[in-house]
Amino acid sequence: MKDAGGSAVLESAVTECTGSPFLTEITLPGQPASAGVARRFVLDALADCPRADDLALAVSELATNAVAWSAAGHGDGGAFTVRVRTAPRWARIEVTDPGPAAARSAAPGNGWGLAIVAAVTDRAGATAGPGPARTAWAEVTWPPGRKQTVS
Repeated sequence: MKDAGGSAVLESAVTECTGSPFLTEITLPGQPASAGVARRFVLDALADCPRADDLALAVSELATNAVAWSAAGHGDGGAFTVRVRTAPRWARIEVTDPGPAAARSAAPGNGWGLAIVAAVTDRAGATAGPGPARTAWAEVTWPPGRKQTVS
């Protein structure tokens, strides 16, 4: 499309993920490889969202924490759940684990995971319950689409 001056007009990045709000989830085993699966799940679920990469990075960190520090990653059969929610110009990921590990050992790493989540998202936090379960979450927003002129 061309504007009145003859320059090409392109629409900016997609402003809605799917056109309508949705919720999807997956439950994964409490194993280190599941962090990569969680990342791919978020990228696939948010394929049309402008900030999918930010939430994919955030879910990698939160899933890694669930495996390293919660009962999900300690003992047989541990698992955690990843949820993706969207609404107009907004998306959220949640990682719910079964709560603290009974006997946890120091996990390797630099301890910067939550700082990374905070840096790449607009809001992040955690909620407790039900019972010992814990849900860590992160949200992003984006402005309405704008037209940009390309000469």
